[in-house]
Amino acid sequence: MKRSGVHNANAPASLDFRFERKYRITGVAPSEIESWVLNCPSFFRKAYEPRYINNIYLDTTALGNYFQNLAGVANRTKIRVRWYGKLFGDVKSPKLEYKIKRGMLGVKEIYPLVDFRFDRGFGTKDLELVFSRSDLKDRVRKDLSFVRPFLVNRYHRKYFISANREYRITLDTEMDFYRFASFDNQFLVKSSLPDDTVMELKYSGTIRDLDDSLMNYFPHRVTRMSKYVVGLEAVEL
Repeated sequence: MKRSGVHNANAPASLDFRFERKYRITGVAPSEIESWVLNCPSFFRKAYEPRYINNIYLDTTALGNYFQNLAGVANRTKIRVRWYGKLFGDVKSPKLEYKIKRGMLGVKEIYPLVDFRFDRGFGTKDLELVFSRSDLKDRVRKDLSFVRPFLVNRYHRKYFISANREYRITLDTEMDFYRFASFDNQFLVKSSLPDDTVMELKYSGTIRDLDDSLMNYFPHRVTRMSKYVVGLEAVEL
């Protein structure tokens, strides 16, 4: 990721990449989409308990990742801080994630962070303190010196897995986005997507061909949908 200074855009070949196909579905009730998933020929069932996911997205001051995404750059890296459960309050077991993309292939590098408290008034310096107190590799710290937080988002996710365990589907709803200012955030600038569901089909990079019965069952087309891009345009640009 030459433009941003983040080294992981060309990730090591040893990482376990998987294919990811994303669908943005508007105006269809989430319950209807879930029913469709559970009646799919691949016999999907619930894999985990549903949960809320919270993210702080980081980018370069020149918004390198945002513009790379718009340009359709195949190899790119997105950096975010992620935790589960409540958005505000004490954050337990947060993670720093590198979401590395190579075309339709994706993989994550994950690093644990120290616990912190996320609330109104939280700013860039507070996040930098979290990073400084965490046990991170020198190359990760170098990457973090090139980026700063721009966006907070939150959504509800349900998880499904096929009977043969080769395919996974996630359904994301209740998507909210908040502007992240450098200082004294009150998180008053907010945007939501109440009528949208993001469905993502994920499968191992070792599977050369998708099951035809599965793909023919999909009533929607694959779309480009970055929550970071959509959220940033809604609250910042």
